[in-house]
Amino acid sequence: MADGVEAIIQRLYGLPTFFVAGLPRSGTTWLQQMLNAHPELLCLGESHFVNDMVPGLYNVLWNFTKSRSNPERTWAPGVVGPQTDHMIPVLRMAFASLATANLGSTDLTRLRAIGEKNPDNLYHAERLWRVFPEARIIHIIRDPRDGAVSGFARFRARLPKELTRPQYVAAYAKDWASRITTARGVAKDRPFMEIRYEDLHADTLGRAAEIFRFIGVSDAAADVAQATEASSFERLSGGRRQGEVDPASHYRRGEVGGWRDELTPEEVAAAEQAAGRMMASLGYEVSPEGLATAEA
Repeated sequence: MADGVEAIIQRLYGLPTFFVAGLPRSGTTWLQQMLNAHPELLCLGESHFVNDMVPGLYNVLWNFTKSRSNPERTWAPGVVGPQTDHMIPVLRMAFASLATANLGSTDLTRLRAIGEKNPDNLYHAERLWRVFPEARIIHIIRDPRDGAVSGFARFRARLPKELTRPQYVAAYAKDWASRITTARGVAKDRPFMEIRYEDLHADTLGRAAEIFRFIGVSDAAADVAQATEASSFERLSGGRRQGEVDPASHYRRGEVGGWRDELTPEEVAAAEQAAGRMMASLGYEVSPEGLATAEA
């Protein structure tokens, strides 16, 4: 069994990698489920590889290196501990090991790329590209008004009690614009793709095929259909139709533009002031008044 696991890890170590990023409640889980349902892909859920395992392993290795360089702790003949360049293969092997532990029923004979979804990947894109220079990063972007409505409903119990929904909407929209700007700067001349949630929603088959081509796997009609059908809202939600709300479900509503039914004018204005310029640049509806008051 050990030999079998080691052989699988070695095989996965040599595969291309990809990572899904985006603000919470932006469709990252939907996209992860879609990618994971493609017969040539394995896409892990939120392992927090880049912001948990990577720094943890790096610190262990670096502490060892420092201890070996301490003359009071070294007996002849000593050794030189691994430097940063030596640590990268260890981190990559750790990801392959993590993927192996989560293979499930994946058909190894068809597997062509491995990846992970984590909203925090956007904050740590530079670190990901240091470990995996050729990694594809896919940033899914959703109208911040819809994202804020969904986020406030989903995370309310964990938010400060004094935080009002208008305040949350404004903070969410500001973070949304900031993350997009930062990610674009880091991603310049690197394998990076932005996809709007709304576009994936409107043309799921066509946009899914684009994503699969970007990663470098099959965009054959049968493979695209398999992935999109397995990740449909109806299937993920347990049978609800899009627009049927379950506040307790991770798949709350599955609809575009629900903010119009839920946000107050005050909350809409707060979102537009915080992110109106970026929203307009991405094709989202922004009122003339909102655009005029939008922060630079």
